[in-house]
Amino acid sequence: MNENEKFVFEDKELEFGILDFWKYKYSNIWNMQEYIAEFLIEKALGLEKSQNTDSWTLYDINYRNKRIEIKETSYYHPWNENGKISNQRVFGITMANSSYENTEIENKFERQNDLYVFCLNTGKTKEEANPMNIKNWEFYIVPTKIINDICGTNKTISLNKVKNIAEQIEYFEIKKYIDDLIDKNQI
Repeated sequence: MNENEKFVFEDKELEFGILDFWKYKYSNIWNMQEYIAEFLIEKALGLEKSQNTDSWTLYDINYRNKRIEIKETSYYHPWNENGKISNQRVFGITMANSSYENTEIENKFERQNDLYVFCLNTGKTKEEANPMNIKNWEFYIVPTKIINDICGTNKTISLNKVKNIAEQIEYFEIKKYIDDLIDKNQI
């Protein structure tokens, strides 16, 4: 939609529009960090918009014929205003049925992606955790075959385990890192 579109009543434009609605409903960006992480990775890869913007797809981004799953976690959560922060962070890595999106193919219960990008917002207060400041993010990239080997059928992986198997990648190095993995047939 165009940000200037207005709500209408009997063919008359009202004074408020879609941008007002977006501000009303979606201005708490701390509740939307999952989507911000996906957006950041798309932009890092030079994509205008991924084909997979529906939250019910089996992976988040199709890049150079590779399926990329973006996972996000953070220390700060707006509903936890008492300042208590859990340092135990986990990412979901649940397997799924391949026939979920296409009933014409053989059903396989497996991780439906080739690569994970794990994104951590490191801020521990609202001020420190602004998800629009890329300096607040850490990125870890792991081929799915490594996740399969290490985690088997586990549904989650801890941040500590991710840090043990992957090095932190700077935001502006994400595209080069993923391109190198693809070019070297490592995913």
